[in-house]
Amino acid sequence: MRCDVFRRELADHRRSVIGCSIGALLLVALYVFLYPTIKSSGAGVQQLLNTLPKGFRSAFLPAGVSYLSPPGYLGTELFSIIVPALLLVMGVLAGSRALAGEEQNGTIDLLLSTPIRRTRLTVEKACGALVPLFVVAAAIWLAIVVVGPSQGVVLSLGNLTLTVLAVALLGVGFGMLAFLVASATGSVGVGGGSAATLAVAMYALSIFGSLVPWLTGFANAVSPFHWTGGSAALTLGVSWSGMLPLIVCPIVLLAASVVLYERRDLTA
Repeated sequence: MRCDVFRRELADHRRSVIGCSIGALLLVALYVFLYPTIKSSGAGVQQLLNTLPKGFRSAFLPAGVSYLSPPGYLGTELFSIIVPALLLVMGVLAGSRALAGEEQNGTIDLLLSTPIRRTRLTVEKACGALVPLFVVAAAIWLAIVVVGPSQGVVLSLGNLTLTVLAVALLGVGFGMLAFLVASATGSVGVGGGSAATLAVAMYALSIFGSLVPWLTGFANAVSPFHWTGGSAALTLGVSWSGMLPLIVCPIVLLAASVVLYERRDLTA
């Protein structure tokens, strides 16, 4: 039967998806309900922001973005780090365990004894592990759309959709990197650790790129955190020059995973 591996992988992540979706809904709702209070104390907040050094302020609140506006507030509080971190951790954990976890649990031989080619096994495992990220991202989108208007948080539906999609693709990209390394080495720890280390490095590069002028161009070109639009995404939107690599990178990493896993000797 088709997609058996995919369906089984989805079923294995059912509880974590439900838990993360509920947690994300509550977290988003909390920040939405806090917005009227933040807005009412606008003068004090703006004064605090104005005391920050220009370079440091632009790292978290780019030019043209008002923190007290609904997109500026949610972009800064949620989409600059919290939501990306949530989806990134989900992706790295799921990706690193998808195939390497079967090896460490001693169940990979059972899977390979069935009439399923390694290519199909790799693709279905990767998709089953990382599709749940879009479910959690959809829950975040729904919470903002449903709860937001009651608290004066009204956003451009197009910018919100692209921002949530970009952040989900960010998590999928690092999840696919974890999947690639873990499936190539057979180690969950090596796969997850490699992807997590690179994610931290790319986030730091994105921040320092805003602070150091000569580093800005390089950081903007290579950091996936810049591709998502960061805290400015809900206000200014996500550029296609950023969205394109977010789409292409997971596909390339999946293709590389298929090639490496096909050639890997699992009899040793």
